[in-house]
Amino acid sequence: MSTSIDAHQLSTLLRLSSELDIVGDLTATVANPSDLLAWAHALPEPSICAWRAEDSGNRYVHVTAACHRNPVHGRVTAILTGDDHRSFWVALLPEGDLAAGEERLLSLSALATAWSALALEPSAENTPEPLAPPETDSRDAT
Repeated sequence: MSTSIDAHQLSTLLRLSSELDIVGDLTATVANPSDLLAWAHALPEPSICAWRAEDSGNRYVHVTAACHRNPVHGRVTAILTGDDHRSFWVALLPEGDLAAGEERLLSLSALATAWSALALEPSAENTPEPLAPPETDSRDAT
């Protein structure tokens, strides 16, 4: 993962370049399931895999594909941390969680279905607080 200094340097170099060609592998960390789904739709013939790290047990979902046209010549991977998106992880693996070191190949439709289920779920930040009844005072009693 790049630091902000590295990201700034890369951004500057890209602005100075008239063309961009990437030869080799490229990995992007995405922030949410919708970004991962967008990568899956954008990449040619993507392979989608949910897996848990053997040593830490951390959960990940990645989308990867070999690209052979400009500007990228190599393997492109987008990765999402499953631990930060547990409801998506659960929807993605309806038959149960993976053990540490285990992986499961998934289809694009499974990824889209899990995202759709997540999109329909009410989230805490979008659910309004229940309204409290107004307090009465002596003026209300007549």
